[in-house]
Amino acid sequence: MNKFAILGYNTINIGDDVQSFITSTLLHVDYIILRDDYDIVYNFKTGEKCILNENVFLIMNGWFMHNSNWKTGNNNIKFPIKNKFITPIYISTCLSKDVPLLFTPECIDHYNKHSPILCRDNTTLEILKKKGVNSSFFGCITQLLDFDKVPNNEEYKDIYNNSVIYIDCKNLYNRRDKNEKAFYFEHYDNNLMKLNPKQRIDVAIDLYSKYKYASKIYSARLHAFLPCRAMGLNVTYVGDLNYRVKDLVTKHPDKENIRNGFFKYIEEKTL
Repeated sequence: MNKFAILGYNTINIGDDVQSFITSTLLHVDYIILRDDYDIVYNFKTGEKCILNENVFLIMNGWFMHNSNWKTGNNNIKFPIKNKFITPIYISTCLSKDVPLLFTPECIDHYNKHSPILCRDNTTLEILKKKGVNSSFFGCITQLLDFDKVPNNEEYKDIYNNSVIYIDCKNLYNRRDKNEKAFYFEHYDNNLMKLNPKQRIDVAIDLYSKYKYASKIYSARLHAFLPCRAMGLNVTYVGDLNYRVKDLVTKHPDKENIRNGFFKYIEEKTL
């Protein structure tokens, strides 16, 4: 049986972990592998660090790479993946156009080896095509979250039912109707740095167990907007329309088509 891994994070952004949570609702996951150091591995079930000594397919959905190592050209860079047990599957992948080290000859050879690359945004797609890499537009895995994959919580239902939730849009929250039953959330939290990747995913799940009861949601965070829309919630995106975002929020996706494409690609890559 194939073994799958998802990306883990040590950032202050819970949106990173939201992507991994949603991937875990689509596949049976055994491991979490740190995005910024592929030799750091956790058991998905227990959250404990472990040694990887079997072959795994790592789902590479996410934004690469906005950590300081890439920007400074640090010689300890772990990318592209060199762990012999890891086979990357590049689906829903965004490669930062502002990080030249993502497009070195070594990286291009790596992408070609693991192509086709299914891109999260058209900017990544255009760069890879110009580099001769077989690639196509896929969109974001977070557009595949189903309502019933988020746990019910009666306590949260009592608190958040028929509420209006604002996510990282403080100005809009401050201008709200004061008679609203309103709640404000931020997806950037320094306390996340104290948690292991499994605990962070649990925090992400807990957030959506609150969001699912709202009657209206306003979000400036892509990975709050996309999953809420996928769940069928009444959500409006109020954030920036930068290159990582614009291809995903301006058009309503065909969820079933994306889902079919996901499983077809996974099947092809794991044969």
